[in-house]
Amino acid sequence: MEKKMRPKIIQQLRYLTIKNFKSMIREVSQLVWIFGYPLVFILLFRFGYGLEVFNIFAPGVIILAPIVLISQLAGHFAEEKESGTLQRLVTTPVSRSTVLLSGLFSQLIVAAVQIVVMLLLTLLFGVSINPNANIFLLFFIPFLVAFTSLGFGLILASVVRTASSAGGLAWFIILPLQFLGGLLTAPLLDFIPTALAAEAMGAVMIYGSTAFDPIGLNLILIAIWGIGLILLGILLFRRKTAIL
Repeated sequence: MEKKMRPKIIQQLRYLTIKNFKSMIREVSQLVWIFGYPLVFILLFRFGYGLEVFNIFAPGVIILAPIVLISQLAGHFAEEKESGTLQRLVTTPVSRSTVLLSGLFSQLIVAAVQIVVMLLLTLLFGVSINPNANIFLLFFIPFLVAFTSLGFGLILASVVRTASSAGGLAWFIILPLQFLGGLLTAPLLDFIPTALAAEAMGAVMIYGSTAFDPIGLNLILIAIWGIGLILLGILLFRRKTAIL
């Protein structure tokens, strides 16, 4: 019986993930937010402060991009609550875990596209990447941040009921991660995921780290942050949806 259920669950997960992804890319305002917010900082540092400053802050600007997913994921599930879609889904054979995973997977697909676009834009605007830089790490580090951001977003999604409140409250998470993590200034808290990621990204982009060793601890700590936040978010979300 369990083996027969697996293909059905995978099919449900694939369908919901694609549905969520299509609904996101149809919303022009969401695309502007996802790509426009980090693009503003790329243009600001490149043309406002010059290429030399842009080279210094480019690693932080790239890390800044995926943290906007906090508001995206929280807003997505809040909108599902408002429209009644989530209530209908949890009363069908689709499990809460499948609903959650489909939301996370669709956001990770967006994150992957977003990161590639941001890396290409920084190159287009003249950032100097060390020729020895590990290309995989240039993508993987911000992708880890995206994973961690979804944990924050899931926790927020468990306590908000409207998309507008999700968007507003998300800034109470995004701004501290942005400024305390030193994405645009010197870091104030070295142990938070954005600070760890900015340090690792700088080591790869500027100094050309090609191996796991120099930044391995940073990546492990970011992953621990992400796993912990996702598990907490799932626990809170499942409890909330159980009483919808």
